[in-house]
Amino acid sequence: MVASQLAAAVERVVDLGAKLGRSRDEVLDPDKLRLASGVPLDVVRALLHGRPAGEPDIHKRFRQRLDLLHGTYLKENGRRFSHGEIARQSGISRQQVQALFGGDRRPTMDHCARLERFFERPAGALQSEDAEALSCALAVIEKTLLQEYQEHSERGVLAEQSAGAGRSSLYERHGVDGIALRAALLPDQGRTKLLEWLDNYMDERAAEGNEDPPGDAS
Repeated sequence: MVASQLAAAVERVVDLGAKLGRSRDEVLDPDKLRLASGVPLDVVRALLHGRPAGEPDIHKRFRQRLDLLHGTYLKENGRRFSHGEIARQSGISRQQVQALFGGDRRPTMDHCARLERFFERPAGALQSEDAEALSCALAVIEKTLLQEYQEHSERGVLAEQSAGAGRSSLYERHGVDGIALRAALLPDQGRTKLLEWLDNYMDERAAEGNEDPPGDAS
């Protein structure tokens, strides 16, 4: 299930990138996805191409992601946070922080939640399966591309109108193109309901456009 969701997310991101004139490599940069998801680079590459990459046990996965965050989430001076600083700001004791980083203690849900807040990562970032973590990172990219595509579409419509071009499509004129694109982010049931509503909306607008204006009837 997670693998199919990841494959669908990859396809959506690549499709959006193509509409914006970007290649697959541009929108699916493995190193950026590694930093965003905490998943090892070789695993990111394998998962992006639909290949199985194995799955470390939850403790090893926690250590991998914690070490990556510690090395990439830096202070303003470019230095890492010390164990003492992490302890003070997260509310975990210094001894427990040191044990977690050293692999001498298994994390509790409270440890994970506090560390995720400290490193400004979403809930589950430290322990979710690799494919799920990668899907979350792709969702952020997809949202950014959707916003950019909507802005690009709106600029195109304005340019056509200012140049005296013909009537734009119903989707563009009523500003629902972005809504249709965002439907890709919804669960299956929610996406189906939204698309049904859009179909009805467009049918109504089309019918209104075909009605004769008052006084024109012969």
